[in-house]
Amino acid sequence: MLDVIAWIVAIFSILIILYIIIRKFPVLSILDVENIPGEKEAKFKEHILSQRLNRDFGRITILWLRFRGFIGGLIGGFLKKNYQKLSKMRDDLRRQKKLSFSEKKERIDHLFGIAKNALAEYDYESAEKRLIEIISLDAKRLTAFLDLAEVYRLRKNFQESKATLEHALKLALQIGRDPEMLEGIIVAEIHFSLAWVCFELSLLDEALEYIRQALDVEPNNPRYLDLILDLSIMRKDKKLALASWEKLAAANPENKKLEELKVKINLLSD
Repeated sequence: MLDVIAWIVAIFSILIILYIIIRKFPVLSILDVENIPGEKEAKFKEHILSQRLNRDFGRITILWLRFRGFIGGLIGGFLKKNYQKLSKMRDDLRRQKKLSFSEKKERIDHLFGIAKNALAEYDYESAEKRLIEIISLDAKRLTAFLDLAEVYRLRKNFQESKATLEHALKLALQIGRDPEMLEGIIVAEIHFSLAWVCFELSLLDEALEYIRQALDVEPNNPRYLDLILDLSIMRKDKKLALASWEKLAAANPENKKLEELKVKINLLSD
């Protein structure tokens, strides 16, 4: 950011200098130099031009120093504000570490409530902040990671959503031996969410791998079948598309997209 500002200032300064030089030459052309010999005329013009440019450069220097002071003040204020913000976060984390188990649980439940209300009001920034605070209190709270990934997805920050879901998947596999820690979350749903985000990012191979893992757990889930069917059509994989269509037709025969999807499949080359 500072480099961009510096370049803008430099270009602006050069334009001002060129403008001053171009503006001063017409002034010299109307000077009464008829009685000044050639060499003296040249020196006189040079002297006048030099004086005018020195004065204007002096003004530019003063303006530049004022401008630099203004920019410096803005940058200093920005850094000070963020330093204060980081200091507050550090102090909050220190206080959180001192909370008892019951206090921490109560705090987490309260933050989940705020995050839920924020999401209902489409205040994604506030929801994100609360969920991150929950994670700082309990780094293994899987639902917080999943909710955070959903916040990023709703904000169309698909790359951040993908990274959060990948971490959530690793965490789910680690704590999978304890059903209580999973809080009723089905790991296949994390695979499905990852497949969907990869689909949004046009990472079709990754999306296909994740949706296949989800289907390994729930082979007749209509949502999973619908996504793998879309993926197979986009990848022009007619064999996979037909197999997925048949499974989807059996699992959800009332799906209104079946005929349309079958037409798309028939258009694919063998």
